[in-house]
Amino acid sequence: MKNNSAWYYCLVATLIAATLIGSASVHAKITDLRVSVDKNPIMVDEAVQLIISAEGEISSKQIDLTSLEKDFRLSSTSISQSTRSINFNTTKTTTWVTQLFPKAVGIFTIPIFQMDGQASKAFDIIVSPIGTGQGAAARDFYLTAEINMDEVYLQQQVQYTTKLYLAKDIQRGSLQSPVLDNAIVKQVGENKEYEDFQNGMRYRVIERTYAIIPQASGEFTIVGTVFNGEAAADTRQSFGFISRTKPVNRVAPNIEITVLPIPDNYADHWLPSDYVELNEEWQQDPNSIILGQAITRTITLTAAGLVEEQLPEIGGVYPPDFKTYPDQPTTATVDRGAILFAQKIQSEAIIPNKVGTFVIGEVVVPWFNVVSKKTEFAKLPARSIKVLPPSEDALSNIQAITPANQKPQSDFNDSGTNNNTIFSTDNENQTFTIDWLHISLFLIWLVSLAVFAYIIVIGRISAVQQVKASTERGNSESELWKNLNKAVSLHNIQETNRTFTLWLSELTGQQVHSVSQCLVSIGAEECLAQFNQMMASEYADNKRDWQHTKLLDTLENLRNKVLQNINNSNDAFQLYPKV
Repeated sequence: MKNNSAWYYCLVATLIAATLIGSASVHAKITDLRVSVDKNPIMVDEAVQLIISAEGEISSKQIDLTSLEKDFRLSSTSISQSTRSINFNTTKTTTWVTQLFPKAVGIFTIPIFQMDGQASKAFDIIVSPIGTGQGAAARDFYLTAEINMDEVYLQQQVQYTTKLYLAKDIQRGSLQSPVLDNAIVKQVGENKEYEDFQNGMRYRVIERTYAIIPQASGEFTIVGTVFNGEAAADTRQSFGFISRTKPVNRVAPNIEITVLPIPDNYADHWLPSDYVELNEEWQQDPNSIILGQAITRTITLTAAGLVEEQLPEIGGVYPPDFKTYPDQPTTATVDRGAILFAQKIQSEAIIPNKVGTFVIGEVVVPWFNVVSKKTEFAKLPARSIKVLPPSEDALSNIQAITPANQKPQSDFNDSGTNNNTIFSTDNENQTFTIDWLHISLFLIWLVSLAVFAYIIVIGRISAVQQVKASTERGNSESELWKNLNKAVSLHNIQETNRTFTLWLSELTGQQVHSVSQCLVSIGAEECLAQFNQMMASEYADNKRDWQHTKLLDTLENLRNKVLQNINNSNDAFQLYPKV
């Protein structure tokens, strides 16, 4: 009997649970949908919180607010959910909160919202203008904004200044940038803080300046900056050391602006500014360049009211007898006060291949003066430079010394004695005098010549021996490959060039004297391009400014290709194609 009672109670409990679940499923929908605002009426520079609450189970957390965009500027929407249970009756509530900033003064309707069969009620919001003049009521918080000109050219900088007036302290806050479609907006300078009196009230003022550079022409509206913060509530209620706060939201007024297009008669690179300048620096005096030696020339372009992306390419114009190796240009945008300055620096290594006097062409950068509305030119004038032979200084220090009794018109005197001999004869005493100075100079010259020849010969022999030694080792190609990778990774250009030659000799099975010639003959164009870039960087200011990873990738591809060709063919690999 007891067992039957137990089964009976279990059955009842199951039925009750099923009923509750069924009831919950029946009521799994929205039972109430309400829409409200935190204040009404509001001023045109204030934000109102739109609060939408839905009780019950919702099918989607997305809510369509596009109907409000005509009259209001919307901020991001936050979503929160809560659950409440009273006498086993559980209610879920989902709340959406959005900040609405009115776009104009007037009366605007919050429309009906519908969700899962429920509809809210429509109501109006009154937006009042901001009071001005002596009789205007003092306000605790407000924003102002102004621009330095309301008509500018395309890509000309506009100076936008906004001021936040605070009559009371704030707990925290943030100031958002102004918004202009198709424009670059950057803050310039640091915030300024000072005190000011308005309508008989003292304010703490925070001033911030932005540079706005429009990227399209036409009529536009600059949407004002937005301040979001929290201030202490006007109440004595608090919990412990935590005071109650209230949100503070203000928006600066919108400003209309006209952006003029590029003038029809302007055909050069578009640089609208009121100041553009070109400067140059030489590593040494350009009138004392030595033949075959590199000299670095640095050209700097500076422009006001622009950003670095707007600057054109710059570079010198040189005679055909000059080789140039331009470095990668460096650019930067900085602010000085409330104005942006863009700068581009181009360095070039110049190597003359001929002695003489040459003319370097002028460098010209056209720009549009937004003040005079005329085209102007920043210039580096053409200049003459002198290229000296490499041995000129050495030859000036070593001059032939002749005996004091030498007659320039003849190599022999009347008696037939050679005056150029390093021995002189005294006819009376019949003794010989040795000119040790001439002998010393002659011996020093002979020794220097012998040492120079020895270095050249030994260097060539050593290179040949290294190639022969590398070919005699069984695993020499892989060892040279590791050495080449190490040299490239360490940015050691000289060691890379030397190891490259040895590795190519071992890889191809033939003697390689020129890396470039070898790469051309085997059709390794990508590898040749990276190799030339590495060699060119030797003359640049930044010797590490070359892509060693790209060179390693091209070398890896070349090695795999050659090794695969060797494996697929029984014939010996030919370095140079047969004619």
